[in-house]
Amino acid sequence: MGTTRTKADPDRNSTVFRVGKQSLTFIIDNWLIIGFGLAAVLGYFFPHVAARGGVIRSEYSVLYGAIALIFLINGAQLSPEKLKEHVTNWRLHIVVQGINLVLIPVLQIVLVRIIIAAGGISSGNIDASVLVGMVVVSCIPTTVASNVVMTRNAGGDEAAAIIEVVIGNVIGSFLSPFLIYGFLPGDAVFDPLRPASPSTLGPMYVGVLKQLGLSVLLPLVAGQALRWAFPKHVSRVLRTFYLAKFCSVLMVLVAWSTFSGAFETGALTELPKTAIIFNVFLNVAEYLLFTVICFYISFPPLWLIKWFDAFATRFRAWSHLPNVLRQALSIQRMPPKLVIAVCFCGAAKTTSIGIPLAAAMWSEQDNFTISSIQVPVLLYTVEQVFVAQFLTIFFQWWLERTERDALNDQELMDRNRNSCRSSPRLEETEMSRASAKEYEVPREIR
Repeated sequence: MGTTRTKADPDRNSTVFRVGKQSLTFIIDNWLIIGFGLAAVLGYFFPHVAARGGVIRSEYSVLYGAIALIFLINGAQLSPEKLKEHVTNWRLHIVVQGINLVLIPVLQIVLVRIIIAAGGISSGNIDASVLVGMVVVSCIPTTVASNVVMTRNAGGDEAAAIIEVVIGNVIGSFLSPFLIYGFLPGDAVFDPLRPASPSTLGPMYVGVLKQLGLSVLLPLVAGQALRWAFPKHVSRVLRTFYLAKFCSVLMVLVAWSTFSGAFETGALTELPKTAIIFNVFLNVAEYLLFTVICFYISFPPLWLIKWFDAFATRFRAWSHLPNVLRQALSIQRMPPKLVIAVCFCGAAKTTSIGIPLAAAMWSEQDNFTISSIQVPVLLYTVEQVFVAQFLTIFFQWWLERTERDALNDQELMDRNRNSCRSSPRLEETEMSRASAKEYEVPREIR
């Protein structure tokens, strides 16, 4: 029997080792999701620690310190040429900001109208302040940090994400209040929830621009300056201390602060449960829908490009248009890495503007009403981080497959070109096929 136990022990030990190794691999591969889950648990049980005005003073340590470090590291990683390239990429700006600040508010107000018509407010299941919060979250710009980190983790163009963060938050700081005034329903049930006059928003503008300058622009410029002055040293430090990965750790701190703020208000527990549950599931569906819209606008299907090209060439005036105008009106695909940046920036929203904006616009209301309006903003921004982390896995796979297919196509074209050189007749045939294929392959924005 002693011999039997001795033989069984190695098998048992190897099984335990294998299970332990698989568990450790799973934790390492999904540590960011686990970190977000831990942040949610800590935010629920100890909201006073990381909420605004809490123990760690997250309004300074996280909103300025952690986010500033993220952009300092990103500034040190990115080449100035890449940033300059995207500053002048007008199509990228139109697509991202158009979706984020125009298309999403339009879709949201349609949904709000459907909820009102279906009796969501009259039945008492959904509070009117929640619908006001849904309008607010649709009108605020893209988030400041998570979209940059997620874009990089998915293999996308983080330089494009940074440029859109800066442009979106500068434009959104001034545009968002007027979008809210314009899209807020005019029904009588919303009369007690009318926001204050725009003249009361001065301090909010100062605070938002101050945070944007100190936590985004200044660290980004400092990172670029360090890269220019000490390129070898900066590269060595980035590799040695895994600072790109450290940005993800800082994102967990941002998520912890957001969760803590959501639970600290108490509105999550005092609002009708049906309204909270409805908003939670709606946010996930909306974020996925907005991401799909971003994807197909920046990477339209081939059949649509072929149809539009065939349709446009029927008109004689199309060929006489200036090349710039024709390029602007045509349907084109963006490079895959740029598509990823569009998806993470176009669908995301920020608490950095949403929370202080709601507090400023409804400053004449009681604290519970203000918190109720802020709840949809908090929930959407929290949930988008979770969903985006899973989307990074999808986009990594999609990017790898797209680049592999492009490489295979290039190798096939090279083989055909080499074979054509040995046969003039075959060359003529292959050239005709290549010209036909060129018509089918969509143009890409470089």
